[in-house]
Amino acid sequence: MKDGHQSPVFIDFEASSLSTVSWPIEVGLAWNAGKCVVVESKLIRPRPEWPEADWCPESQAIHGIMRSELDSANSADEVVDWLLETVAARPLVSDAPEFDQRWLDRLLGSPGPEIDDFDRAVWEAFSDGGNIKAGGLQRVYQFRAKEKAIHRAGDDAAVLCNSWIAGLGK
Repeated sequence: MKDGHQSPVFIDFEASSLSTVSWPIEVGLAWNAGKCVVVESKLIRPRPEWPEADWCPESQAIHGIMRSELDSANSADEVVDWLLETVAARPLVSDAPEFDQRWLDRLLGSPGPEIDDFDRAVWEAFSDGGNIKAGGLQRVYQFRAKEKAIHRAGDDAAVLCNSWIAGLGK
């Protein structure tokens, strides 16, 4: 991680589709709070300028979030305020930063904090100058392999956080 002194916040998004004009519909955060993993998520009411035509029924079938649910969700601005306050200056980590960065930037309306790649961050945290440290990497990926993707943002962020904690041997 770029800042090795702060525990990362794991972030995941669900979105309208995977297209280049897709927009975030749910964001989930998870972090290690010592004796527990804190998991929070918010559905996102789309901004009027986000293209409604980008809603993809195939994506809905995967994440299970109905478009109509978003009409009563928190506004994008409310979610931005919550996200920035919750994350503060802690590093963000995702297993799909190429997508999650785009959705974070779209949510914020401008380039946001850089999201680090989970595999890269794990390698940096659980290796010793490029040499594998016994156990840590293996524990991360063993834990992750046994967990199924749920395709809800909070739950998926929690899997990443719990995988990280498994690497710590806790």
